Amino acid sequence: MTIRRRGSHVVFAALMVGHGLLISSQVTTPRGHSALQGSILAILAPLQRGSEAVVSAVGSVWYGYVDLRAVREENRQLREKATRLEQALWMEREVVARYDRLSGVLQLAESIPFESVVAEVIGVDATSWFRTLTVNRGLDRGVDLNAPVVGPGGLVGRVTAVGPHVAQVQLLSDRDCSVGSLLVRTRTRGIVSGKGGAELELKYVSNLEDVAVGDLVVTSGIDGIYPKGIAIGRVTSVKNGSRLFKVIAVEPAASLNRLEEVFILQLVGSNLELTKKVE
Repeated sequence: MTIRRRGSHVVFAALMVGHGLLISSQVTTPRGHSALQGSILAILAPLQRGSEAVVSAVGSVWYGYVDLRAVREENRQLREKATRLEQALWMEREVVARYDRLSGVLQLAESIPFESVVAEVIGVDATSWFRTLTVNRGLDRGVDLNAPVVGPGGLVGRVTAVGPHVAQVQLLSDRDCSVGSLLVRTRTRGIVSGKGGAELELKYVSNLEDVAVGDLVVTSGIDGIYPKGIAIGRVTSVKNGSRLFKVIAVEPAASLNRLEEVFILQLVGSNLELTKKVE
């Protein structure tokens, strides 16, 4: 009986709800809508607004993600473009620097009254005692042992070893290098020697001689290797020594630590005479 009563109650409740819905569908509001439609709209409106908010949020996230990817791609392209422009700028600077160097080398070649071979520096050996360069010219281009080497500014050194296609150049800064020299202003002779560093030393100049900072030092031509008159450097400091000779420091005329191209003067046979240019 209890189950039957509960079932009858459920059926009765359903009939009442259905009856209410039927009546509400026939009843109209002052705006002309049915009461049932208004109730349904009232129930569904919050759900609709919530779904619209969710869809809008999802759309915003998606389009934000798409925009972010576009911005990242644009940034990547801009970075690549900036890198290419920077590389092009450095290449242009290198071309300009090389042009300036070669212009200086050309001016030097025109001022040297001897035939010469242009060589590029391809190796550097700078220990605490020795200073040498390796250049890309050798016997195949007429390079001889002991041939003088000059660069932009002045004297660089001499060839101390030569192969078929390369040669080794001893720099003025090498401790074993010595050059017969001449002070241009006073015509005083001496010997310029390397010290293994940036400065050279002018030796065997008497304490009685007149030597001043800034005096130009050139080759004297008495050593049988270097022709007379090539710039060696300028006096940077001078003082009387404890013995007979002054202590004189000389700054090289050529930038020995930044050489990229040099001239190797050509000799005649084995008598160390330089080949004169044919005008």
